Amino acid sequence: MRWIVTRIAILFTVVCNSINSGYAQSGAVNPGCGLEMFQCHDGECIAGELLCDGKANCKDQSDETVTECTKMEILCPDYAFRCKYGACVNGDAVCNGIKDCIDNSDETLPQCTTGINNQTNIQCKTNEFMCDNGECIRNIYVCDGIPQCTDESDEVSARCGSVACSSAAFRCAYGACIDGDKRCNQINDCADGSDEDVRLCGGTKWPSPFTTVTTPIIKPTERTTSLPPVTPSARFCKTPSQPPNGHWKLHRSHIDCMRDQDCDIPEGMELQSGSYLVYSCNQGYEIKGPTFVSCSLEGKWLNIPTCAEIRCEALSTASVEARCIHNGNWVSCESPVSPRTTATLACRNSYRRESLLSRQRDRVTCNENGQWEPEPIQCVPVCGILPPDVIPLIVNGVRPNITEFPWHASMYLETQNGTKEYFCGASIIQENLLITAAHCVYDEVTKKIIRNPKLIHILTGNVFRDFDFPWHDQRLVRKGQVKNIYISCNYLGLIGNYVSDIAILELVEPFVLSTWLVPICIDPFSYGDRVVLEAGVYGKVAGFGRTAMSESSAILQALTVPYVPYNQCKSASQNSEKQKYITIDKFCAGYTNGSSVCNGDSGGGLVFKTGELWYLRGVVSVALNTIEQGASTYCDNNVYSLYTRISSHVSWIEDVIERLGQKGQYPLCPDKF
Repeated sequence: MRWIVTRIAILFTVVCNSINSGYAQSGAVNPGCGLEMFQCHDGECIAGELLCDGKANCKDQSDETVTECTKMEILCPDYAFRCKYGACVNGDAVCNGIKDCIDNSDETLPQCTTGINNQTNIQCKTNEFMCDNGECIRNIYVCDGIPQCTDESDEVSARCGSVACSSAAFRCAYGACIDGDKRCNQINDCADGSDEDVRLCGGTKWPSPFTTVTTPIIKPTERTTSLPPVTPSARFCKTPSQPPNGHWKLHRSHIDCMRDQDCDIPEGMELQSGSYLVYSCNQGYEIKGPTFVSCSLEGKWLNIPTCAEIRCEALSTASVEARCIHNGNWVSCESPVSPRTTATLACRNSYRRESLLSRQRDRVTCNENGQWEPEPIQCVPVCGILPPDVIPLIVNGVRPNITEFPWHASMYLETQNGTKEYFCGASIIQENLLITAAHCVYDEVTKKIIRNPKLIHILTGNVFRDFDFPWHDQRLVRKGQVKNIYISCNYLGLIGNYVSDIAILELVEPFVLSTWLVPICIDPFSYGDRVVLEAGVYGKVAGFGRTAMSESSAILQALTVPYVPYNQCKSASQNSEKQKYITIDKFCAGYTNGSSVCNGDSGGGLVFKTGELWYLRGVVSVALNTIEQGASTYCDNNVYSLYTRISSHVSWIEDVIERLGQKGQYPLCPDKF
């Protein structure tokens, strides 16, 4: 016997009257999601009733856009409020001081007098982009193929037409840049779908989630007592075995499901292509994969899900120490745990709570839905703190206690014979990221960064310069390897007067922070330098640079240097040609008495104390004069040195950190030559 579908739902329209679950949602059935589901632009599947409900349920926010929410099938009841971009929210939510519409249009009406600022008064941060409707989004999300503005003004040709894409990227028709591997992958990664254009990809174009579909009128199918004839070309799928800890049923659209309810049928029966099965899981289990599974034209069930035991994610991390109890017994917090497990949390050594004013708690319980409640604490690295009992404190420098610079790192380049040669310094800003000078990792001949980042090795906690020195204190010294190098795309090296001489190094494996390995603080406010950097204020820097007696110091040297105002620095420069390097993102520090940073100190951090913490304010960049000795050229120790000003690049630093944290990658600069 064959079970045959004679009615297949192509599009559904749901109008919900429940205030809690939205008002009017519509979405096209997608082969990857199934009936009553909506496919986000990034391929994620969400329930249809979550479409245009005022809240971003898709990670890319594509369920709350003008394109989706102004379709004619999106209907709001009389008692609902329609957001400016088309979504429907509770009518009582207007002017209640809470952002119920994703564009905040329920709180920007003339009648709203609760003191909430109108959108026209909103000012975006320096690292943010203002949408045409007044919203603020991160700069990194502009022209990336995914509309983040609800009016989609971040993904238009007027904005993206002049954007430069890297050689590894694909350029959308309107100018945005996406990962080159996403071209012709049957998912619209460009906002205009140009990465899936039939002329580019060949064959039949995949149905686009951006395409507006007119809702067809579906007439009820009359039931008959006999099955229709089976044509020789029909494809069939045998119903699979019931999943462990779960169950599937035939979708109610099938003619043999009575009273419009999903129904049970035997395993091993044959269903025609286009049939749907509806999966569910037993209590205590959750579905992994799509709820709806369809029989493909090739006679195969697509994306069969599994039922996994509901568990809360592990809480023990490199930054959080957790103790878990379930049914009165201790259990490990290093792996997912069962519901009704309670946990007590604390930040590990060298970490602190992200915020004492948040709703995060140090005692939490795993609920029946596999979520910790209340929200567990988040711990971030303690920065800029020196280990206890240190002695207060390069050319004419002094040998420091290594604990004076727990954030300092040394960079080594692996040669063809396997040895590792020291060449620059760096500063740790978090477990897996360091800051150095761009000229340390930039080839002036090829005008490109070092081709293979993994040739760069890192040492921390070392007093001695040589990588494999036998007297290293193994309790303190840690080794690492660079995974990726990121520089500002404005950097042009010598021909660009060393503007934007700053780089971020990403490690293959993150360091484990400790009392002796502490990241340096980064001031998030660009105006912070105005308060700290004044004439007569002293900072300190460490390195293995050239000494008065030799080309390079075998032992770590430290130098305390004063900040030098711009006019004093410029007038003291002996070479007018060198004054062009005193760019807007540089500042001067040092002496003219022979005490100076020099060759080999490049990339090291100049730090200043603010309150009880040390902050990275500058990166060793350029000497204002050089001298020649034989065939070699050295920095002149009797002039001031230039440092790249961190505050000039703090927005870029934040963008790199955020992008790597959220997406695991940061776009590389396009080739300039």
